[in-house]
Amino acid sequence: MNELPVVFQYQKAFDEFRRGGGPAPLLKRMSELISLLDLTTTLNTPLSTDEILDAALLIVLGELQASRGCLFVRDEEGAFRRRASRGLPPRAPVLLADVALSGDGVLRRGEGEAWRPFEPLGLDAVCPIVKGGRTIALLGIGPRPDGRGLGPEEAGFLRSVAACAATPIENGLVYGELKHLNRRLSLKVFQLRNLFDISRELTASLDEEGIKNLVTATLMGHLMVSRCALYLDEPGGLTLGHQRGLRSGDVPALVPAEEAAPFLVNLRSSVPVRDLPQGPIRSALERSRLALVVPLSGPDRARGFLAVGERASGHAFSEEDCDFAQTLGRQALAALETVRLLGIQVEKQRQDREMQIAREIQQSLFPAQRPTVPGFDIAALSLPCQEVGGDYYDLIPLDEGRLALAVADVSGKGAPASILMGSVHASLRALAGSAPPDVLVARLNRFLYASTQANKYVTLFYAELDPGSRTLRYVNAGHVPPYRLGPAGRGRLEVGGPALGLLDEAQYAVGEETLEAGDVVAAVTDGVSEATNAADEELADEGVFRALQGSGDVTASDLLRGLVDSVQDWTGPRGCSDDLTALVLKACR
Repeated sequence: MNELPVVFQYQKAFDEFRRGGGPAPLLKRMSELISLLDLTTTLNTPLSTDEILDAALLIVLGELQASRGCLFVRDEEGAFRRRASRGLPPRAPVLLADVALSGDGVLRRGEGEAWRPFEPLGLDAVCPIVKGGRTIALLGIGPRPDGRGLGPEEAGFLRSVAACAATPIENGLVYGELKHLNRRLSLKVFQLRNLFDISRELTASLDEEGIKNLVTATLMGHLMVSRCALYLDEPGGLTLGHQRGLRSGDVPALVPAEEAAPFLVNLRSSVPVRDLPQGPIRSALERSRLALVVPLSGPDRARGFLAVGERASGHAFSEEDCDFAQTLGRQALAALETVRLLGIQVEKQRQDREMQIAREIQQSLFPAQRPTVPGFDIAALSLPCQEVGGDYYDLIPLDEGRLALAVADVSGKGAPASILMGSVHASLRALAGSAPPDVLVARLNRFLYASTQANKYVTLFYAELDPGSRTLRYVNAGHVPPYRLGPAGRGRLEVGGPALGLLDEAQYAVGEETLEAGDVVAAVTDGVSEATNAADEELADEGVFRALQGSGDVTASDLLRGLVDSVQDWTGPRGCSDDLTALVLKACR
């Protein structure tokens, strides 16, 4: 079929008119040329795109004297969306997604499978508008009132219309795409500015509740929603950290860990609640009319999530909305973790200060200086395994030049043991010299039994030294038996009774030793005798006796230093596992 463009049809009609033909064909072609001129002028006017397309469609319908027509334009997804129409059936589709046209010829009613998408529109012909080999629009024309179909001249007119409209429509598509991209870019800039401002506020805030409030308020304002819930991953499960626009009980305060863990592992990006896997979490969010879940993304999995309700406008959340929400979620998580870490650091500093004060107080309980006792040399020290310990030693001057010596070990380690040790120190200082050693220890036992927990006890070696008679009267209350060695041999001081605080009416016996020149008595805690090496072997009694061996000129301080060095060499890099306390008493000439 001869579908010549209007210009060539006009030339042909003019030639026929000059050869004596009638004026009707020439006038028809001139009318079409005028319509094309009007169309071109309309397509280049500064109106909105829809107004231009609607006006252009009216020009074409007027020229062809058709009462029905439409113009579909390709959208970003590749489908054709109706942008202008006249006289279409009420249920005519707005979107054509499955159109297959080849070439740029006019497609007429009933021409094979290609006509199937246009059947509901009630058209007679469809002309593709092509630019650069790509169909960018579809011009549809319905039947004319006299029932005549489109002849070759009308088809040629449609092709001319398509040729004239191709460039303006393509320019409109490019302009529309640029406008859309510009809107997206403007939105991104706006979001980035918001995120930057919020980031500064989050960084400056040290209040966890303030951070939660800021994040939820910002997200609700940006997305224009009226409800929001913030959940954080805690040791017991997902905990409701903050809520807005929800009544108490609308959402669960806690999601158990066995339900929360798989949910958080699989929560990689923002997702509508309706797309979540079936389960208690989805059901709870749906009941609360929450529509979107945004993860608080950590390095390996989500550490919580934000859930927001639907928009009041009913519009869906865009990709930009989800990106903004997810970035805000990451910032919120970082700010909350920073505040928590700072809180842990502050708490640790506070505890360190308190422990330093406790250590200073504990050190003040030990004798500030060694007393001078004629005929004897004394040295003692205590090294806690932690900041403070439960070991204790004391040198208490008594009447008539006598001296009380005490070494104790409180059950446990650290601050609780040091508190009980302070109680022992005060009690022993108050009781020393007031009664014989066995009576004194029995009184101390009853006091500790009545004032301490059932699982707390104290081992004690208490002795009173009389320099004049060179005798040492002692009670060993469940303590490591002190070591005695000298020219006459070696032995242990074991006489006494049970540890203090275990039995209400415990009985104690008194032992007595006479010390000759060169004799050494070393009272230690089990941090010395039970010190272990890398092979878990204890230093034991033989190791302690070896460390205490020395010549006649060795002082008590030398013996003490040698004992401590032996323990530290034995334990090696692993260090101590218990407090180390030792008191060395050496009889001189």
